[in-house]
Amino acid sequence: MAYAAYILSILFACICSLFRYSKLDKASKILCILICCAFINECTAFYLAKKYHSNLSLYAIYDFIEFGMLCYYFNNAIDIFRQKKIGLYIGIIGILFGIVNLIFLQHITSLNSFFLLFEGLSVIAMSLFAFFRMLLKYDSLRLYRYPHFWFIRIILFFWSITFLTWGLYDYINTQLHQSMLTIDTALETVGSITYCALGTVFLLYPKLTNK
Repeated sequence: MAYAAYILSILFACICSLFRYSKLDKASKILCILICCAFINECTAFYLAKKYHSNLSLYAIYDFIEFGMLCYYFNNAIDIFRQKKIGLYIGIIGILFGIVNLIFLQHITSLNSFFLLFEGLSVIAMSLFAFFRMLLKYDSLRLYRYPHFWFIRIILFFWSITFLTWGLYDYINTQLHQSMLTIDTALETVGSITYCALGTVFLLYPKLTNK
């Protein structure tokens, strides 16, 4: 049930973002494409799990795509990142780290927990810096009327909750004797909330202005 709700929430966000695509700025369009990629990835993962009983290789590759696109999003959403291409550099360095991790530390058929920890910390750091730049640059900005304030807040909510869970996934399951089903259900619930919130922001996008 939780997984079905999770898939439907991604589909909802996907439809909402595509519906508003022509009205989106560049950073928001990148987020729209990422959500569509997430939906395709989850559908493919479901198929691989049913047919081959494993989809970890797919997730290992998708993690790079997700991180790269998130960095590209922040590169366009944060003014100083856009000017100096900082987001692109973070994305390249992170993906290279992930590749080295898969070659020497964690195999592609295992949970890429080291990279997920790195991704989570990087996204949280970029999110907090984005808030700092918003407050520094726009003294009179009404943040609740700014779409990227909500997008970044939602992204921060997701990664603040999940990044330690991903990094400690195997430990929680083996050492703390917690059921993998319980962990997966919790992650899917957080994911459902995240994508429903993103879809709602896309629906309200025309009303979210800096005026």
